Amino acid sequence: MKQAEKYIISVVLIIFVATHCVGQTLSCRPINDSIHSKKKPFLALGEIATINMGVWAFDRYVTQSDFARINWGTIKRNFKTGFVWDGDQLGTNFILHPYHGSLYFNAARSCGYNYYQSIPFTLFGSSMWEWFLEDEPPSINDLLSTTFVGSMYGEILYRISDRVLSYQTTGANRVLCEVLATLVSPIHQFNRFISKDYRKHYKPEFPSVTIDFSTYAGVQWLEPEIGKGKIPYAMISFKLDYNPDMNDVELPFDWFSIYVDFCTGHGSFYVNKMSMAGLLWNKPYRLNKGGEWGVGVYQHYNYWDSPVRKYQKTPYRFSQVLALGPGVYYKSKPQKDFLFVWRGYLNAIGLGAALSDHYWADMRDYNFGSGASAETNIYLSTLNNRLRMNLVAGNYTLFTWKGYGRDRDLYKEHPKRLDAQGDPGYTNFTSVEASLGYWSKYNWSICFQPEFIRRHTHYKYYPSTNYSTWNLSVKVGYTL
Repeated sequence: MKQAEKYIISVVLIIFVATHCVGQTLSCRPINDSIHSKKKPFLALGEIATINMGVWAFDRYVTQSDFARINWGTIKRNFKTGFVWDGDQLGTNFILHPYHGSLYFNAARSCGYNYYQSIPFTLFGSSMWEWFLEDEPPSINDLLSTTFVGSMYGEILYRISDRVLSYQTTGANRVLCEVLATLVSPIHQFNRFISKDYRKHYKPEFPSVTIDFSTYAGVQWLEPEIGKGKIPYAMISFKLDYNPDMNDVELPFDWFSIYVDFCTGHGSFYVNKMSMAGLLWNKPYRLNKGGEWGVGVYQHYNYWDSPVRKYQKTPYRFSQVLALGPGVYYKSKPQKDFLFVWRGYLNAIGLGAALSDHYWADMRDYNFGSGASAETNIYLSTLNNRLRMNLVAGNYTLFTWKGYGRDRDLYKEHPKRLDAQGDPGYTNFTSVEASLGYWSKYNWSICFQPEFIRRHTHYKYYPSTNYSTWNLSVKVGYTL
């Protein structure tokens, strides 16, 4: 069996079995958290196939992409070649593919299946695409990110749409909720429509919880290319905390947090940063003095990208894509003038990516890898919750196992057939971000947010590289 097949089978089995067992054995509420009494497997599979065929038809006949020119010969060749590591851009592999996976996931989720039961449907949709609908060898990294990060995206979007719909009353407010829920989770809404549930007052699937949603706009100073100095970019940020008080946390994603930075300027628009954390299982403990702490199992996703495109001296590009591990949190007793929250996590990284100074193939200038990470978050608020301070720090190590020989010339390699994780070696990536903000009684805020980033890459065939930089953001926000 090829190394790629061994890798993907090991990761899929370990993560799926581990999360499935945790959910089944440690949840207090029934694991089948769907309100639908009847499961609809054929509808879910039919929708997944329709999604794939619709995307393929668009690629084939509208954009006329070469990879969509498939026939029985390409399918046969895909099975013969087996899994490879592809050469797509970071955003394509780790943002667009997971979103595609979320559509598969919610096809099953909205057809009566719970979180864990929906993951195999996501795997089916990704496998169908990789083996049958591209004139390229099936991608191991796509299968992993589409299946597992897609399931994470899917559950988060499904829960947000459920919460949006629970606000429905009548008239314009209901129309607004229906439209917003459709934008958040279109497959969920489509299945409500064909089942005629839209005619009824929406019955929430999950207990009513608080959602803290904040949006920010401002300026971020970034170093787009090594040695070129800081350049200002306009930025828009979003932060969402689902069930921030962690009340009745028993099912997967009863608590989660999302943060996204979009930057634009100098001819580019891109995602500069994205982070997500979701709780799979939790055990809380009350303290005698009124505080609370707990231990749990969490899934994490982190993404950093600098403005410069491929093949240039980019400061950083890194993603912790598929990460799972234990976490601990402590929360002090809420008081008028003080609140303290600490979180700490240790993760095994099944799939990640780190910028390379030497590797390029097709559209890719980064190495794939796996490894481990440690993260911490310290939050303080005072002055009646007006002054807020937050520190987020993480250290991530990725090992690139499957490289290419020193004597291979990348200029002479077929970019679709190279099949390498990248340059053999390892990368240590560190991010430390602090923020200080003032929130008015009208929920408007102003924040000052510096971030330090360091990258150390040790190569097997090249000298090691050390690089560090600062990013700085000043932004105003509003919290709903």
